[in-house]
Amino acid sequence: MQREYKKHGFFSFVPSPSDSGSRNRELWCLKQGESEINSACRVLEASRKEIKTKEGEKKVVLNGIIADYTAKIPFISWEERTQLVKDKVVQIENAYVKRWKGLATLYIGKNARVSEIDKDIDFPSWAELMRPKKRTIEEIIGCEGAFDVIVEGDIVSISLSGKENRRRRVLDDGTGAVFVELREKGKEKEEKESILFGTPVKTRGNVVIAGKNSYVLIAEKVKVKGEGMIIEEMKNFLCRYT
Repeated sequence: MQREYKKHGFFSFVPSPSDSGSRNRELWCLKQGESEINSACRVLEASRKEIKTKEGEKKVVLNGIIADYTAKIPFISWEERTQLVKDKVVQIENAYVKRWKGLATLYIGKNARVSEIDKDIDFPSWAELMRPKKRTIEEIIGCEGAFDVIVEGDIVSISLSGKENRRRRVLDDGTGAVFVELREKGKEKEEKESILFGTPVKTRGNVVIAGKNSYVLIAEKVKVKGEGMIIEEMKNFLCRYT
């Protein structure tokens, strides 16, 4: 069952998407290949790009990020739509999902419909939806990746890979494990070298498919937990791995 937003902030529980193709979908677990997607969401970011088709014609493409109370997801619109503007709440109908750069992305094709939702709907604000959601690795893998999420866990493995002998870390949160690619710069780049085996960390980034049954958390931010929390986390870690 899912929540469906109604005018004036009321909502009702409705059958899951598998029961009815006409109901709104939550964004948190859309997967590659799904179609006839309907969703009520807020536009967080939107940009306009002019491209050339194979026939040499100019075409406008919109891309950005949308969100509902469950998650954020990138979108691409093959049509220029005036409704897809930052901070507007919109109803999208008959979209489909494809993977772009390892992430599930909502494609709004020429057969899709987009309409602005009444302003008096009680929908989460832009500032609220911009905050990343905390997710478990088990849940993320079950949904085949995630966009801009927080994952907390322990570094359970470090190895060298590639010609440049880059450190390859594995993060485990007790529900599953993913590889971690750290993307800090400057001072943060130096600090990441202190992230060693057993270090409890809080990460923020995208989780993408890197191969069969393999996922990588591309971490834009990594924070080592406070000393008090580290002691407790280390105890839990040692209980699991010793």
